[in-house]
Amino acid sequence: MIRVAGIRITDRIKEAGLVQRALSEHSAVISTRLGFHELNNEVCSREGFMIVHMAGEDYECYRLSGDLKKIDGIIVREMAFSHGLSDDKHECEGVTLLGIVVPLRDELGIEVQKILTTYGCVIRTRLGVNEVYFGEPAGLIILELSGDRKQFVSLEKSLRQVEDIAIGRICFPA
Repeated sequence: MIRVAGIRITDRIKEAGLVQRALSEHSAVISTRLGFHELNNEVCSREGFMIVHMAGEDYECYRLSGDLKKIDGIIVREMAFSHGLSDDKHECEGVTLLGIVVPLRDELGIEVQKILTTYGCVIRTRLGVNEVYFGEPAGLIILELSGDRKQFVSLEKSLRQVEDIAIGRICFPA
């Protein structure tokens, strides 16, 4: 099973140490970790986001998620992957993370890449991870989307038309 958690840290100055302690205590189940926050010449945001790809026993992953959820000022969302068309209304405000599991990546990777290139103007951050999916090599792609929300919906619809890939989404309110 592929497990991905998105973490919103509302105040990095206050909560970063507590989050780091929880991640260190459960480091054995963390396969990949990516952190990001808004930074430019005018602003260094106190709000931060993390993506954590977990690999381990179910109970260990649940313990990590549970320990993170106990920290005040932290919002944890777990990504559930699904195949095919979604009934979801795509109503997502704030930070949007999209996860894509690409089995048979040598065969499907080029098709997925063409779609991602088409929608490149709404992909702010991209993380690619090698994964095993049902015993076969696969790719896990995590995207942070930014910009035109209509394009988010169009991107997801285009990806869902590719057979065999699974897609998950996490939304954090603005």
